[in-house]
Amino acid sequence: MIGTKQLAEFPKIETGRLILRKLTFDDVSDIFEYASNPKVPEFLPWETHKTIEDTLAFINLVEEEFKKFNSIVLGIEIKEKKKLIGTIAMRNWDKADRCIDIGYVISQNYWNKGLTTEAVKAVIEFGFERLNANRIEAHCDEDNIASYRVMEKAGMKYEGTLRQKILIKNKFASMRFYSIIKEEYNK
Repeated sequence: MIGTKQLAEFPKIETGRLILRKLTFDDVSDIFEYASNPKVPEFLPWETHKTIEDTLAFINLVEEEFKKFNSIVLGIEIKEKKKLIGTIAMRNWDKADRCIDIGYVISQNYWNKGLTTEAVKAVIEFGFERLNANRIEAHCDEDNIASYRVMEKAGMKYEGTLRQKILIKNKFASMRFYSIIKEEYNK
């Protein structure tokens, strides 16, 4: 079924350690905490949050993009602490080609703990099982080793590097592309 426009509300996905859920204004301080750290968006196109207003604008944008069927951005909450530690996005989730692009960001305090891989695996499962995706893809700056290792651990296959693909912070970045297709996921 391609009719994912029927998805009227943000999904909630649970894993062993995480809850992936809709962002709320109660999450502002948690989001600001990681988004204001300059190391977190180092390889990403968005700028470090300078004020709480930047974070509020982000939450509003997430809601608007969902209403337009452009993306689903879920907060990554660590269950045991009930703390939001990042976000994971599914972009272009209602297109006829059934290809979803995913992206993620996580607080530096939670790097190298397997949490991002856990979230990506859950979103891959959701994309194939609930959104009827045929292909799920992701990309990252070729220098962002931790990010492409997450993709590999989640079962995605390296497809190639597109040279100087994206302008990030006034510098052209080459991007590594990964994907997994439904028939690989089902094996």
